[in-house]
Amino acid sequence: MDTSFRLSAILLTATLLTLVLKKQSPELSLVLTLAACALGASLLFSYLDPVLSLAASLAAKAELEDKLIAPLWKCLGLGLLTELTSSVCADAGQSALAKLAELGGSLLCLVVSLPLLQAILALIEELL
Repeated sequence: MDTSFRLSAILLTATLLTLVLKKQSPELSLVLTLAACALGASLLFSYLDPVLSLAASLAAKAELEDKLIAPLWKCLGLGLLTELTSSVCADAGQSALAKLAELGGSLLCLVVSLPLLQAILALIEELL
């Protein structure tokens, strides 16, 4: 709960400051947005450890190979990064760059999923 309050305080303060700065210095406003995103993300990273630990435990119990789980984690990371990048680009008034970030994230997610798709194809071929 404490982290939630800190994160909210950082983001709301940054939002108010960027609104004030946006008219006089849009560049500085964008830098402040990026800094707030980085600070907020750093607060949240510590909460990934228990999630990753549980996921590794579940994968071990299900006897899933790392090469099958890794693409899922990579796609999750790409999705989160793509969403953040797209939002920052859109906030900066760069809608074309925001759309390109979304397209690039989707394409990269497909690329990192290829090993998983190949494993599924191999399993289907075994069953036939």
